[in-house]
Amino acid sequence: MSRRIQYAGVKPEAFEEMKTKLKQMGLSLQANSGSFNEKGVSGKYDYNQEAQMLEIADLEVGFPASMMLSADSLQKRMTELVQQYGGAPKV
Repeated sequence: MSRRIQYAGVKPEAFEEMKTKLKQMGLSLQANSGSFNEKGVSGKYDYNQEAQMLEIADLEVGFPASMMLSADSLQKRMTELVQQYGGAPKV
């Protein structure tokens, strides 16, 4: 099941750090917006630097990534990283 996540207060440093951490997990975010589909993880993202908003849509975790993490655990990791830099999930 795909999911949509929004984060507010995401500073540029936080977005860059998230990109670095995701790259270590095998996911490459090339620009401030786009899509990814690597190792069973797919989704779309849009980072608005001026508004400090990050939206991740259609997040899905399939095989082979699903053997090591779920969409819930990936979302939790992203949320923890954003919160480390002062951002927060937008409810």
